[in-house]
Amino acid sequence: MHRTARGFGLLMTVLALTAVPAAAQESVAGTWIMTITSPEVGTMESEFVFEQDGSEVTGTAELQIVDGVEISDGLYEDGVLSFLMHVSMEGQWFTVEMEADVDGDEMTGEAYVPEMGAGMPFTAKRQDN
Repeated sequence: MHRTARGFGLLMTVLALTAVPAAAQESVAGTWIMTITSPEVGTMESEFVFEQDGSEVTGTAELQIVDGVEISDGLYEDGVLSFLMHVSMEGQWFTVEMEADVDGDEMTGEAYVPEMGAGMPFTAKRQDN
């Protein structure tokens, strides 16, 4: 009886240690359409394409009113996506700190611009899987 209980306890311990949270199993890879609202320019839609290798995220973006975009420091862990977006507009570069909670094919988050001291809410939906 003690041997069976000990075996069951060992099995439960192994299962608990190998279980991966559902959010950690998901990937943010794919094409996303992001909608962001800014007091200065209103509502804009932009396309992001993310690739994922483990928890590291890379990607590209096409934004309507900017000259160039570079994405760096992408990370997806525990259902949260974060990355830096370096944006060129009118000959000047600035950084946008992006962070979002991901739920399947949807995300909600904030784009924060330290140089402006302002954050803007955004939502995004994955276009493919």
